[in-house]
Amino acid sequence: MTEEMIFDLQRFADDNGDSDAADPASDAGGAGGDAGGTDKTPPEDAGGTILGGDGKDANPAGVPDAYDFKSIVPEGMDYDEQSAAAFGEVAKKAGLSQEQASTIAAYGMQYMQQGVDAAMQAVQETQAAWAEEARTQLGGQFDTTVAKAAAARDALAAKIPGLTAMLNETGAGNRVEMIRLMAAFGDLIGEDGGDRNGVAGAEKSIYPNTDFKKYSS
Repeated sequence: MTEEMIFDLQRFADDNGDSDAADPASDAGGAGGDAGGTDKTPPEDAGGTILGGDGKDANPAGVPDAYDFKSIVPEGMDYDEQSAAAFGEVAKKAGLSQEQASTIAAYGMQYMQQGVDAAMQAVQETQAAWAEEARTQLGGQFDTTVAKAAAARDALAAKIPGLTAMLNETGAGNRVEMIRLMAAFGDLIGEDGGDRNGVAGAEKSIYPNTDFKKYSS
């Protein structure tokens, strides 16, 4: 057997022991594993997401610093600066543009206006029902009773400013109870308005059979 075919254990051991140090490919591979990096895990404090950025944009595109809702206020409705500012803060936190916030605000105002209109309609219907009830209860005495009530109302309105406006605003002027009450005053003070300085307008006493002159000093 020739020398080239001899299997030398010692030489195999020596070669194996030096292979790691002598093999540049192995060293390069190891360095490549560290330098090239196979661990794709991002740092813990990367901030935000890959596409979302850091999430620190305090004023996103399209969100105004302040909102203006004056142009969408329905006719006849007052513009409330405080309420507008409060809604503006909510809109800004939601990231709404001026157009988006105005659309929502306009819908809210329209809905509120519809509620107001419905309430006013209900009030008017109630007052009309009171007037119809008064006509029914007073019957043939309606015109006479209302005339006495109107005279008393005018006399009292001269002493109580705003009385007539109150009767109209509240609708109390249509209540049969108020009409009868005023008519009773009309009987006491006279249909001429109760002018105490005139003979014809002298106030009628509720004690017609009593002569109070006897008790005057």
